[in-house]
Parts: sequence; structure tokens; C-alpha cells
Amino acid sequence: MKANNQGRHPEDKRALVFHRGRMPRHSTVAAYLALFIALGGTSYAAVKLPKNSVGASQIKTGGVGSSEVKNGSLRKGDFRASDLPVGAQGLQGLQGLQGLKGDKGDKGDKGDQGETGNVGATTVQFTQAAADLGNGAETSIDAQCPAGQQGIGGGVRGDLTNSELTKVTASRPIISSANSGAPADDGTFTGWRGTFVNENNGAGIRPEVWVVCADAPTPPAP
Repeated sequence: MKANNQGRHPEDKRALVFHRGRMPRHSTVAAYLALFIALGGTSYAAVKLPKNSVGASQIKTGGVGSSEVKNGSLRKGDFRASDLPVGAQGLQGLQGLQGLKGDKGDKGDKGDQGETGNVGATTVQFTQAAADLGNGAETSIDAQCPAGQQGIGGGVRGDLTNSELTKVTASRPIISSANSGAPADDGTFTGWRGTFVNENNGAGIRPEVWVVCADAPTPPAP
């Protein structure tokens, strides 16, 4: 095959000039513009944030203001106590119903024994029969404390020298000179009584009675 030594064909030059100098047609520009817009829109969509992807770490301090917060969306726990206004004090409520009676409590422990108190000054009052007790006779003799004192004990004797010849049938306290009855439990007395019988042991028997007295205690203050 022979080489072409005639150079470039005149039509080749015109074709080159045409491609270099010809302006793009309107339809071509519109196609490029549509492609640019489409690519731009796609790029914008690519940087949109997904739902619930923004947290506290993505928001700078002071980045959210009152205008960005929906009214009524915040709760009491979202505020500091000092930020919440204090309302006026309400009216006093009605008195509630009385509660049921509670169960009876356990019995308390026994208290310690108190110290022994002082009796104070004591006296002894003595009474002897005024006359001899005849054979087969019986008699009762009383001894009484003075005013302001009360009895704390007492005793009897059948006779000064012949006590064994006399039978003692009773030896007990009496409530007072006006009441010869025996005191009740925890009661007080001011006298002592002895009852004697001479069982045919001759004359000269004179029974004797004693009562031991102390100052009456002062009643405790109310």
C-alpha cells in the first residue's frame, strides 16, 4: 500500500475549525443545567440529619432558646426549685376522723424498791386495869396514842407478876378511841386492845396493855 504524501485534505481543516469555533446549542445548555440541579439536590438530601440523631452533645450551650421550645412541653422536673414560683398558702383542711382505739400496751416492769423511810420519834402508851380481875371474870383494856400520832405496834401482859395465871383471848390494834373495830388492809390505827380472862386463879390479877406510837406522816402534796 502506498503512503499518502499529499498532506491533509482541505475538508479536514474546515472540520477542525468548525469544532473549535462552534457554540453549543440551547438544548445542550439546558441538559447541563438540569444535570447540575439534579446533582445539587442530591447533595442537599445527603446531608439531612436522620430523626432523633441530635442529642445534648451536639447542641452548644445557649443554642436552644425560648422560641425553640414548644409551649407546655416542659415539666416540673425540668426546672430548678428556685425557678418555680411559690403559690399562696392554701386554706386549712377539715379535721380528719378520729382514729380507732389502739391496742392495750404491755404491762410495765416492776419498779425498784424505794428506800426505807424514817419513822421519826416514837412513844409508848401504857394502860393497866384499874381493879383486880375477879375469878372467872373477863375484861378488855385499851391503850391509846396521843393526838397527832398513830400506832405502829402494841402488846399485852396478863399481870405484872402472875401473867401465866391469866388467859389472853385477844391482842389487836383498834382504829381509834371512838372506833374499837380492827383496821382494814393498809389502814391505820391509834390504839391497842387486849382481852383477858381470869380462870379461877385467885385475886390480884391486873392485865396490862401497850401501844407504840409515832408522828403521823404528812400527806403528799397534790
